[in-house]
Amino acid sequence: MTTVPWQGRSPFHQPRWLVWGPVLLLLFAATLYPLAQDYLRAASLLQRIADPKATGWIANYTVRTVGVRETTFDFKGTAIPARIYRPQGISFAPGIVVVHGMHELGLNEPRLVNFARSLAASGFYVMTPQVTGIADYRVQAESADLIGTAAQSFARQLQVQKVGLLALSFSGGLALVAAADPRYAQSIAWVATVGSHYDLAHVLRFFATGEAVRPDGSAEHLSPHEYGPLIVVYDQPQDFFAPEDAQTAHDAIKLLLSGNGTASEKLTQTMTIADQETMQRIYHQHREQLAPALLAEIDKQQEQLAAASPAGHLKFLHAPVLLLHGSDDTVIPPSELLWLQRDIPKEQLLDALISPAITHVELGSKVSLRDRLALVHWMALMIREARATEAGKVSAQLPGGAWIALAPGTMH
Repeated sequence: MTTVPWQGRSPFHQPRWLVWGPVLLLLFAATLYPLAQDYLRAASLLQRIADPKATGWIANYTVRTVGVRETTFDFKGTAIPARIYRPQGISFAPGIVVVHGMHELGLNEPRLVNFARSLAASGFYVMTPQVTGIADYRVQAESADLIGTAAQSFARQLQVQKVGLLALSFSGGLALVAAADPRYAQSIAWVATVGSHYDLAHVLRFFATGEAVRPDGSAEHLSPHEYGPLIVVYDQPQDFFAPEDAQTAHDAIKLLLSGNGTASEKLTQTMTIADQETMQRIYHQHREQLAPALLAEIDKQQEQLAAASPAGHLKFLHAPVLLLHGSDDTVIPPSELLWLQRDIPKEQLLDALISPAITHVELGSKVSLRDRLALVHWMALMIREARATEAGKVSAQLPGGAWIALAPGTMH
């Protein structure tokens, strides 16, 4: 009798897809889970930035209590104030240096405090340094050095090689200058900017003319924010006023920038008639009458403006970059993002978004779902990049005083 071999498969020999399918599904889920978490954390963070009192499961997704302490770091022999926000209950977390924009309160500006606290509540260690020049409405190359030094200091405190940089307004351009500087590059893992400048000369010409030139040669016409021309005059009052009135003009403009117009105008009563007339043009925002003097100042300050601009420095940039700009920004026009997008090495540019969902550095309230999703995507990319940053164990006693615990939803 001839035995015919069994032609079927062994009951223990299942099709390959049945064997590998569950494994592949697990791998697929493991891959998607961190990505999904990044998007949920991004949506939660943006909701809490827009409304510190926001409630609901998205707003409170993975939100932690935050400890806050004051510290300093050395910059050219001077102790620079800084604040560290630390999520409670975790021993390892990537570090992010968040740099304030132009505001006299600097690291104490309430919107920045809420932003830093919200970011820390999402699971990151955050430092906010005081950038004296920016807080005094000045954009100077030295501030890029201060930002780079802050990154170095924070990395040392966290015992890691690198930290991320998230910088607002003019500090964004300075952060890119710092990241492209070999002295600081080894401490900077990535850079994200909101409303940044590319070339200060571009921005100051925009203040004078209302014309923002794009890389393709076309131009966008916008009405500059009222404080734009002020910061030019404030920085060099001796070029706009008689010597005996220069300091008074400086003080009067500082009051105006801080929102105290009545006190500012009262201070000018001691000035010469001609200089009082110049101040009146400023008060009434007669930009066209100031334009010739503003343009002359740009020509005079070319070297200083170039030193405090990313333009011409970006070829040495080796850190990943995310760019975000408001489509209706009248402080720094959105055309500056197009220039940055052109010059940043393509392999380093993770995302560049011009969005109506923000103004200059603030979230808008009435935007489409599509624009909200694009902003969530941008923030998720930043969170992913921050999460990928090498994390180290933070000392239980970082220098600088006692920790103050802030529960979710509270302000400091």
